[in-house]
Amino acid sequence: MSSSVHSTRKAELRALARTLESRDRAAAAAEALRRLVELPEFARARTIAFYAAIADEVPVEQAASAARDRGARTVYPLRSAGGLELALSAAGDSLRPGRFGIREPERDAPRVLVQDIDAFLVPGLLFDRSCRRLGRGGGHYDRLLEHARAGATPIGICYAERVVEELPEDSWDVAMEIVVTDRFVIRRSPREGGA
Repeated sequence: MSSSVHSTRKAELRALARTLESRDRAAAAAEALRRLVELPEFARARTIAFYAAIADEVPVEQAASAARDRGARTVYPLRSAGGLELALSAAGDSLRPGRFGIREPERDAPRVLVQDIDAFLVPGLLFDRSCRRLGRGGGHYDRLLEHARAGATPIGICYAERVVEELPEDSWDVAMEIVVTDRFVIRRSPREGGA
């Protein structure tokens, strides 16, 4: 399928995703986070990239707090002229509104190399059963994840109604290894290739 056809289909899916709402977000988020922290890949990660939730993304600060309590380093994306950088944050309340109103670490926060990350938590508008992700259209996470080291685990997290059967995929899209929801966990099949 051509890139222009994919772009059109992705735009349609983004519009659809914006109409979805979870019925009980607090309970659903708590269940998704419970499933997340039980993942062996999350439990053994020493440096984890989190995100500051916007709109209908699962808020992950409780999982970040749990990771810090067990001694893991928590980092968050910070927008720069070159895309996303990762910066250390000792607590979610140290994040400040950045460009586009998305909370991020202070500009002088210590940077962490993408190759030092063991697990990436990645939001998305939609995910599919093959762990593909539809983001907001900027490609920021795809560009960041293409530099992740082998063995790092990209983990998508969303509400269950945001998982569809199949999403279009372009050559630059980076799939997740795992997608966690409030109702189930999907693992990328080894035959589907690595992220």
